[in-house]
Amino acid sequence: MADQDDIFANSSDADVVAAPQGFGERLGGSFVAILFGIVLVPLACFGLFWNEGHAIHVAKALAELGTVVRSIPTDRRDPAVDGKPVHIAGTVTSAAGVADTQVGLHVPGIHLDRQVEMYQWRESESGSGQDRKYTYRREWSAHPIASDRFHAPSGHQNPSFPAIRSRHLGAADARIDAVPVGAQAAQMLVADEPVAADAAGAAALARATGRPAIVDGGAYFVGRDAAEPKVGDLKILYHRAPERPASFIGRQEGTGLTPFRTTNGEEILLAEPGTLSAEALIARGHEDNRVMTWILRIAGMVVLLIGFCLLFAPVNLLASLVPLLGSVVAGATFLIALAATLLVGPTVIALAWLAYRPLLALGIIAAALLVAGGLFALRRRRTMPLLAPA
Repeated sequence: MADQDDIFANSSDADVVAAPQGFGERLGGSFVAILFGIVLVPLACFGLFWNEGHAIHVAKALAELGTVVRSIPTDRRDPAVDGKPVHIAGTVTSAAGVADTQVGLHVPGIHLDRQVEMYQWRESESGSGQDRKYTYRREWSAHPIASDRFHAPSGHQNPSFPAIRSRHLGAADARIDAVPVGAQAAQMLVADEPVAADAAGAAALARATGRPAIVDGGAYFVGRDAAEPKVGDLKILYHRAPERPASFIGRQEGTGLTPFRTTNGEEILLAEPGTLSAEALIARGHEDNRVMTWILRIAGMVVLLIGFCLLFAPVNLLASLVPLLGSVVAGATFLIALAATLLVGPTVIALAWLAYRPLLALGIIAAALLVAGGLFALRRRRTMPLLAPA
């Protein structure tokens, strides 16, 4: 096979490697799938149960924070509130700006977001049995891709990801008037303004990486030819958050705001753009908690569905040996897995509510039983005249 840098000119081309499977290998793989399913199902159940408890944990912490936080003036720093939760709002400024010391770049603003991608091989598998194949494409990725795990690593090796990776950097001297905000809180604000790449930045990157670096559009390219990137080349883009109004709730320290630890052990540091009251910030925190809870619920249900589907892998394999039967059985086993997911997932969530919110859960169950009993009684009352003798 040719050298990896000479196989293709761009990532739209692909290197396809045929890898047909014998029946024995496929059968063995299906039993391995069962093992994965046996692991995924309880893991998903644990995740769903934990998620409900964590959501309640965070909600209680936010409620506690709302009762103890204190809005303070920003015209002076009051040492008396050091170590206590405070709320501040106003325009966040920084005299020194943000420095990327690893590269040697400096920009004005309060938050600098460095995005790094490396040109790498990526493997994808398609087909099964005699039609199985692996496709290798070169593409930009912000995360290292382990080529040593490829089916055909020869000719598709990815170099180690560089020490310069994606990173968030906050201005250490960020403040609102006389009250320090600090780097940790400042970097929670979204960096949405592109930083124009220039020759000075390219020179700094060349020194930091020991490789040629040029300006390519609005980004930096580390390599020899941006038009024909090679595996291992880098693309680096910066965004910044300029000085802007923002609101924070956190523990006041000498150098800025840090997460406040509530009595249940939850650490909370809130930051939002714009001038918001403490109540509004807490409300945003509750909303974010609800959204994240639903995201994790859905993710847990998907993992649970995948786990149940994997348990039927040998059945699907054996059915696929009979023409037309394979697709029918695969559809049937998917419906069974889906039904099991819709039964087990909500049951686990309900058990978590019984464990973490017993009074509320029992109240909901009682209400549901009353509604069900009322509907049953109403239906029985309507059917009684029909059953009565004429």
